[in-house]
Amino acid sequence: VCSSDLRLVPDTRDLLGARMLLTMTPEDGEAMKESGGMTPEMAQAAIKKAMEDSPKFKSTYNEIPVFTIAQMRMQKQPSEGEEGEPITLLPMYFSMQNMVGTWQEFMKQAPTDVQGVEPAINLMSLKDLVEMMQKESEIDWRHVVLVPPAPVGADSETSASTATVADPMAQMGGATLGDE
Repeated sequence: VCSSDLRLVPDTRDLLGARMLLTMTPEDGEAMKESGGMTPEMAQAAIKKAMEDSPKFKSTYNEIPVFTIAQMRMQKQPSEGEEGEPITLLPMYFSMQNMVGTWQEFMKQAPTDVQGVEPAINLMSLKDLVEMMQKESEIDWRHVVLVPPAPVGADSETSASTATVADPMAQMGGATLGDE
């Protein structure tokens, strides 16, 4: 199979989320905090900036964003009958919405002294991740879990029917912009 035989198509919301992560500045974040959240004008400006200025994730296929939060880990217990310590795993998500939802659940269960921690979101392309896995590294890639996108249910806070100004990506319909 040559590389042109397959097309991986990311969710358009994840492409936009990746572009926004790449183009937002610390000043943008401070402006959002000062105004108490993202205003409609800020949302439009951020989307315009993401669409025009993003250095990556400009293609509607084969540029798959992978998201992770540096502070978030999972514990894998030894299988029944096995000895040993639990293994700490780093989840990496194909869906930014799923990652944020998991982070929010994670923070609800966290001790009160860490509940206000801002997540350190990291982003890379799936291609870059695979290339890194094939090279010598200090990272033990056996302890990374790739989390596939899970459909967002109709009763979820991030469904399109309850989209808010704070989450302009939730207003976007359709999952992909792939060739028909």
